[in-house]
Amino acid sequence: MSLMNITLIVYIIASIAYIVREIWRSASTKWVSLGFLILAFCFNLTMVATRSIEAGHPPFSNLYESLVFYACCTSFVYIIFEFVYNFRVVGALASILAMLILFYATLQDETIRPIMPALKSNWMLIHVVTYMLGYAAFGISFVTSIIYLVVKPFAKRGEAVQEGTEILPRNFDKLSYKIVAFGFPFLTLGMITGAVWAKKAWGDYWSWDPKETWSLITWLAYLVYLHTPLILPKMNINKAKASVILSIWLLVSFGIVNFTFMGLSYLPSAADSEHIYGSK
Repeated sequence: MSLMNITLIVYIIASIAYIVREIWRSASTKWVSLGFLILAFCFNLTMVATRSIEAGHPPFSNLYESLVFYACCTSFVYIIFEFVYNFRVVGALASILAMLILFYATLQDETIRPIMPALKSNWMLIHVVTYMLGYAAFGISFVTSIIYLVVKPFAKRGEAVQEGTEILPRNFDKLSYKIVAFGFPFLTLGMITGAVWAKKAWGDYWSWDPKETWSLITWLAYLVYLHTPLILPKMNINKAKASVILSIWLLVSFGIVNFTFMGLSYLPSAADSEHIYGSK
């Protein structure tokens, strides 16, 4: 069995373990579920390292490699937040998200090809790693938003319930904001390093390439999200409605992330872009 298939299976086991953990809510199930996810992350990281050795360059030169790394970053970022915020209900969907990203990678061409001279730069490593950490955080915020929107109607107007019987932890809606606040600086750094890299490779910091344009749209979408909580109270929108609006905004924003990352390759107008996977 290939390492890819093993990693996919362990991600699935991790998601099942998280569901069991939520049902039984015991200390043992907590560490079992987290343990499986850490194991899946280690397998995923091994895939990244192996590919890098085989290719002879950082494994980000095509969509297959980037998706494998994206899945790795998604599990890594979730594990960090698991320790920081002691998530319970998010782990299953976070594991499934990483698994789906990795599964999508299996549908791509995994042939190793020489990279163009412009990609042979240390800036590629910095640029892609920071971007992927930002995207991974936004993926986790997407998961928390889904959970909030689905579970909220069953909660008692967001009021805390006794430990062990609560549907969502107290202030769960604020977790999405904290996760985006974690990922946004990485997205910003990714844009800055990308501009510096573009200057060195092509002579211009910014050329309004389709990928650059949609990267800016992505950045603006999350910038608006981070500032919206300051605006909504002035519009006489109560806390409950504001949380719903912000959660929906995150769903839309993550859609923009995925279009920027993968969807642009299907646009004829982006066919000549140096930034689109598989365009060359």
